[in-house]
Amino acid sequence: MGAGTAAFFLAEPETMDELFSVTALCRSLSVPVFPLGGGTNLVGADGELDICLIRLGSGFRTMSAEGRAVFAGAGMKLSALLDSLAERGLGGAAALSGIPGTVGGALRMNAGANGREIADFLSEVEYLRGGELFRVPADRGEWRYRTSPLPEECIITGALFRLERVDPAEEKARIAQERRRRAERTPKGRSAGSVFRNPSPQLPAGRLLERFGAKGLVSGGAEVSAEHANWIVSRWKQQVSESDCAALISRMALNVRTGCGIALKTELRFVNMETQKKAESSAAPLNILLLKGGTSAEREVSLESGAAVAAALRAGGHCVREYDITELKVTDEMRAADVIYPVLHGGFGEDGSLQKMLEEAGLRFVGSGSCACVKIMDKIASKKIMDRCGIRNPKSIVVDDLSAPCPKELGFPLIVKPPKEGSTFGLSLVTAEEEWRPALELAFRHGGPALVEQYIDGVEATVGILDGKALPLVEIRYPGKLYDYDAKYTHAHGETVYLCPPAGIPDAAQKEAQDLALKFYHAVGARDMLRVDVLISRKDDSVWVLEGNSLPGCTSSSLLPKAAAAVGISFPEMCCMLAAAAAVR
Repeated sequence: MGAGTAAFFLAEPETMDELFSVTALCRSLSVPVFPLGGGTNLVGADGELDICLIRLGSGFRTMSAEGRAVFAGAGMKLSALLDSLAERGLGGAAALSGIPGTVGGALRMNAGANGREIADFLSEVEYLRGGELFRVPADRGEWRYRTSPLPEECIITGALFRLERVDPAEEKARIAQERRRRAERTPKGRSAGSVFRNPSPQLPAGRLLERFGAKGLVSGGAEVSAEHANWIVSRWKQQVSESDCAALISRMALNVRTGCGIALKTELRFVNMETQKKAESSAAPLNILLLKGGTSAEREVSLESGAAVAAALRAGGHCVREYDITELKVTDEMRAADVIYPVLHGGFGEDGSLQKMLEEAGLRFVGSGSCACVKIMDKIASKKIMDRCGIRNPKSIVVDDLSAPCPKELGFPLIVKPPKEGSTFGLSLVTAEEEWRPALELAFRHGGPALVEQYIDGVEATVGILDGKALPLVEIRYPGKLYDYDAKYTHAHGETVYLCPPAGIPDAAQKEAQDLALKFYHAVGARDMLRVDVLISRKDDSVWVLEGNSLPGCTSSSLLPKAAAAVGISFPEMCCMLAAAAAVR
């Protein structure tokens, strides 16, 4: 981009001997060196810095091949390397052929495109560090998305790659096709490439920036491209300053952080690291402590959900620590966190006990407060609230005695379940009187009393609510007679199918289900999120509310993330949005 208004000292050693001489002189004078690699998305400085920038000269722009092994100098253009390899019938890396810059620059940031990265073809890296030349094997597991494990202060001098045998003509055609595609998509004007890393392959930074109004933002001579919201370009051929870039980066990141809670990470590198820190500070990541596990019957589900949420929050740029909580105790980790994110199902995680402890300690956390959690978790209390507010729900009675007779007034079939368990633990369908006692005993294993409901022959569905807004229904089609633990998680009797939007529920019933779910959300005083389970009668399409869930599951088969995805809210966005909302309470 040519950004940065200050002059700088540049050395361009042509050979390895010259490179050793320059770096030795810099060490003797205590002058830091900074490698200037093509394709490193570098932004210069506005004020003079006591550093020596090094750009490798012609002696580092050669290559040699032996079989499928190719050693390329770090100063060689990546595109030129791939062209030379294609001539020799070597390739497989055509997906990278549109990446600008040099081999060294591409290695420094592990450049990639089309799902491939330069590390996919890497065998060894040669670099200079502290006056000593190293040649180290490349462990693919250490190379991350847009990040290399190479020491920050090293100067990459070359790399050994291993390529595939290819048909030269076909490889050249693939290279040409990729360059045409890249040329069509690359914004016009001088730039330093993408500003931010993609939080995930399914969630491009450019899409987030466009959604939250970054396109067209201007600061001095720098402008967010009107063609691609993740690119800053020189404006009207004006001089672009370091401060212009820093100001734009801050505004872009803040727009996204405010809009959906995601903390974007920059790909641009500043020569002046203090400027980079300031640019990134306006939308700094949160320090989140994620609570998982617990001691309830749903512990295993919580551990799976917790791992998924932690991964989503990290994809969203936040710093996450995971804590397997087995007792109610405020810890130093909790006090040090910006936000506590409970991913607990059942037990003290959902019955309000954890929330009350955090409230009393003055700590911010995701989800409903303690009073709402008590009402939501206790199905008996929930039904009383629904009755009082006119929310249709199945008729029921409470049985607190194991010797109680079967309540024939509700008719058969009956649903028997514990009132304070989730994931359908202890749930039974009673179709005849001889099934009554075993069902009651199963429910009482989770603590009495038991809640006994009339059976509604209907289509099962759930309504997710995020930040007070009802999401589309998820229709649930399961193989057995009940949507039980097996139908949710283990699938021993066949797979459960989730449809969003629903295929077998009339539009009017869907709207009524959303209205009743929102009514329940407000009636219990819920916050952030809620999942409300409903049945739509096969007889007359009437909607019956079953129960709510204050901390819905977040496994691969969980329903709240499915509903959010149906309206364009990805899983990382959903989790980050919830964390960001809690952070400002």
